[in-house]
Amino acid sequence: MTQDIYRHKKTLLPMIRKIFCLSRIHLLFLFLLLLSCSPHFQPVSRHDSHTLFTAMADDPSTLDWNKATDGISFEVITNLMDGLTRFDKSLKVSPDIALSWETVGNRDFIFHLDPKRTWSDGKPVTASDFRDSFLRLLSPKTASPYAYYLFDIDNASCFHESKCSASEVGIDVPNPQTLKIRLSHSMAAFPSLLTSPITDPIRTDLIQKYKDKWTLPQYLVTNGRFTLKDWWHGNSLLLEARKDILPRPSLRRIQFLIVPEPVTQLLLYDRHVLDIAGVPSFYVKKYRNSPDLYRIPQFSTVYYSMNIKRPPFDNIHVRRAFALSVDRSDLRELFQNAFPVSRSFIPKGLLGYSKNGAYSYNPVEARSELALAGYPEGKNFPRVTLVFPSGTQSRILAVHFQESFRKVLNVTIHLRSLEWKAFLAKLDSKTPQIYQSGWLADYPDPNTFMTLMMTDSGNNRTGWGDPLFDRLVSMALVSDDQKVRKELYKKAQQQLLRVGIPVIPLSEGLSNILVHKNIKGFWHDPLGTDHLEYVTKIPG
Repeated sequence: MTQDIYRHKKTLLPMIRKIFCLSRIHLLFLFLLLLSCSPHFQPVSRHDSHTLFTAMADDPSTLDWNKATDGISFEVITNLMDGLTRFDKSLKVSPDIALSWETVGNRDFIFHLDPKRTWSDGKPVTASDFRDSFLRLLSPKTASPYAYYLFDIDNASCFHESKCSASEVGIDVPNPQTLKIRLSHSMAAFPSLLTSPITDPIRTDLIQKYKDKWTLPQYLVTNGRFTLKDWWHGNSLLLEARKDILPRPSLRRIQFLIVPEPVTQLLLYDRHVLDIAGVPSFYVKKYRNSPDLYRIPQFSTVYYSMNIKRPPFDNIHVRRAFALSVDRSDLRELFQNAFPVSRSFIPKGLLGYSKNGAYSYNPVEARSELALAGYPEGKNFPRVTLVFPSGTQSRILAVHFQESFRKVLNVTIHLRSLEWKAFLAKLDSKTPQIYQSGWLADYPDPNTFMTLMMTDSGNNRTGWGDPLFDRLVSMALVSDDQKVRKELYKKAQQQLLRVGIPVIPLSEGLSNILVHKNIKGFWHDPLGTDHLEYVTKIPG
């Protein structure tokens, strides 16, 4: 049935609109009915100037910041925790818990912590809390996909591989307010890495006491401007402002409602139940002239990943055939130019962006490659399932490419959508043959995209690894010459997108956000962070 609905792209958007028009009132009524029946629901009033209401598509997969990898989890964590450094509005690294720092040769760094910063239980935030976090992130026992993030620290990868002890890692704490870090090479951008929530400090005493339950609301101790008051799974999360931190937030509470369907989020926004809401690409046209709409380019990439350890994508000709079958101009039309297509794995705005990085659409070559793989005209092509996270936009994308691959290659692709947590678990347990992926920069440097695909990256689940690619990225990492780095990243993308082809870039990021006019002080950065710490809500 779904295949029939999405068969022809000219009828796709009208049918989507018709379905949404018939069902969106029912969706809103059902959502509000379920919410109001919950014993945890508090009626939303536009006159409540102390509570900000926003929405997320699902519950966070985890609030353990050393283990988190997804944007939903980080949306909550960034409002609970502070790190050593942070980005200002110009994306310049600025002090946070570290009041200042100095470096010798961009290899040895000394961070001086603010002695006034405390945890929500009153204990001071110390340099040891950061050392404990870094070592926990690196420890093989933690099994964090992000362990590679700190491999630039001296002996970090050695410790991760259990070949040396924690005491040999280049982290030293001479006193509670001083953190010394020695890298294995010079890296001027290192302070920017420490803006990421995965490097925020931890309390080992609480983790040891409460084990896997330490992130529950009744046990979680934070150092940011908000604490986790309650978490009603599948319903909402409530954050409460700390009274003992200066400057105190204007907001007293932030309530994240769990609203899986983006159309329902928009209906809730239109009725001022939500103060802030995201706008899916296919709905941008409706709000294009609204003063509430903010469109912020993101340092992010949406792409399809292919598992080269599983047939038929263990065959380079199959991977190349699929890459050559992608017509990005169709995506522009499908999403009415609200979906910024791209052939570069490194997004626009970062060094190394290449507008011609991946293969362009070439159906003749695509069919030729599939024949070279042993499947002329798609004959005897094995069963392939494209896995993607549930959500209207992801489904539209999947159905579109299901039809594209059928039209160009004469192959049938099955589709499977999974809820967010199940999708992430699937990637770790048994990585699908082909699946939707997306990466948002941890810091504004191409290194965050290129290291993602290195052989030892825990977030590279494609099974692909290339010594030349690794070497090129490593050389770019240690170079201070921007022209040299640009050329190295160009060659690295060539290896990734033309030689190895484990990924097919589709688009770069663009956040479309609605913000009611009575919300002041909100800003959203190109790294995907909603800055709520200084938001003021005007009654009315």
